[in-house]
Amino acid sequence: MKLDFFKMHAQGNDYIYFDFINKPLPKIEISKLAVQLSNRNFGIGSDGIVLMLNSETCDAGMRMFNADGSEGKMCGSALRCVSYYLSQISGKNEVTVETLAGIKTGLIKDKEEKLVAIDLGVPEFIQNKEIEINEHIGSLISVGNSHFVTFIKSFSENIAKYQGPIIDNPAYFPDGINVEFVKIINKNEIEIKVWERGSGATLACGTGACAAAFSGMKKGILSSPVIVQMQGGSVTVELKENNIFLTGKVEYVFEGSIEI
Repeated sequence: MKLDFFKMHAQGNDYIYFDFINKPLPKIEISKLAVQLSNRNFGIGSDGIVLMLNSETCDAGMRMFNADGSEGKMCGSALRCVSYYLSQISGKNEVTVETLAGIKTGLIKDKEEKLVAIDLGVPEFIQNKEIEINEHIGSLISVGNSHFVTFIKSFSENIAKYQGPIIDNPAYFPDGINVEFVKIINKNEIEIKVWERGSGATLACGTGACAAAFSGMKKGILSSPVIVQMQGGSVTVELKENNIFLTGKVEYVFEGSIEI
């Protein structure tokens, strides 16, 4: 069976996309396919795969699978890429996407620059009390998926690679968790290092940027809007009333087909 795909990234957070909006999803082992294609040495290479599906209520449905084959409820980078793609094929500047975390809205702010804003809904603290893991004190936050956000004064380039899996541990979180290490630059700008559940240390994470900014806003140490610097680039996070919005550029990488 041959499948057409395209690859996009948002600040280096890259996924392989399959359009099944107007055709049935083939009977394939999606988790196995995600592992195979995400491999950067023996596959196409990515942080995971994304399926765009038919939806009765929205412009499309979206399912995202991490590089280890596990399914994620939400991905801010993928949602922006899907929103841009849907805008390209429909001609609409505003689109809706059905996800496991609910219906989300994408707005194309600049088509030529591929600048996309998404409304991720109402973020919340999973629990009010901070917890400490391996000397990192952090908050548990949901942005459609779960995050452990810890603020530190300085960090090494590889802190996510080495400290992320210690926190993303079944002993603490049976279902896994995304981890953000946050350094404050000023009240409207931060830098983060990211560990993504199921994919490892990545160049960026859209929901992670939102979780980090939201945590700082609620602590009173950050003010909206917040520029979030990541290894792969920057995004802007805004809190409008109760909803959190993520804005950043997306990019096409290439397209092709693969025999499975």
